[in-house]
Amino acid sequence: MFQSQRLESTTSLVYKFSSVEDGNMSFLWGEEEKVLKSREDYLQKLGVDPKKCAVMSVWDEGVIEEITRDTPTGIGKDESIKANALITREKGIALFLLTADCLPIVLFDPAVKVIALVHAGWKSTDAKLCVRVVEALEKQYGSKSVDVVVGIGPGIHKESYVFTKNTRMYSSEWNPFLKYVSGGGVAVDIVGYNVKQLLDSGIPRGNIEVSEIDTGSDKSFFSHHRSRETGEKEGRFATVVMMR
Repeated sequence: MFQSQRLESTTSLVYKFSSVEDGNMSFLWGEEEKVLKSREDYLQKLGVDPKKCAVMSVWDEGVIEEITRDTPTGIGKDESIKANALITREKGIALFLLTADCLPIVLFDPAVKVIALVHAGWKSTDAKLCVRVVEALEKQYGSKSVDVVVGIGPGIHKESYVFTKNTRMYSSEWNPFLKYVSGGGVAVDIVGYNVKQLLDSGIPRGNIEVSEIDTGSDKSFFSHHRSRETGEKEGRFATVVMMR
């Protein structure tokens, strides 16, 4: 199981991913009571209070929300927060994201004590959300990009993220991260493009760790892309990050 050595070595940080074994964490793909139980059981393992958990409901590629002590939190069906990135400097409040191919990206500045959790899907990657989050850390919290440590968690890699029929329009900035295949299809390196955006934002390469887990092929994790090809049951796994 992938864990960022840099982030995991920080004793003041909880940083974990659930797996298929922990159950489906999304109300969209399971019965409410069962999903809630899976969430509660998993958070209990991590020592995280469900009442102090900010669950992201992916909404728009441009929405970044700050989580404070005054933000309503909880893991219930109607308690999620509409955003595509969450930022907090509060200890004891966990950020919680559901994915099944999109990249869960954690940014942590140990100098000013602030964390961000980013949902990097195709649209948010195209909108350069990671760049905007780094800018927010710098402008709103006084972070320096050279101090920021990044963990890119389990997500779909270019080996699996292949579309036999290419129906998307890509800007020229995607060109280094697209490999066109026979029949008009394309393999998309969404990991590589996000790494480039982080590097362009001034984060040192040595501060960026990328999970080798490809959700498109690793059945320990849910995958939307794989389920469409195999017909297997869908679900979502969780990324949880919190400062102690």
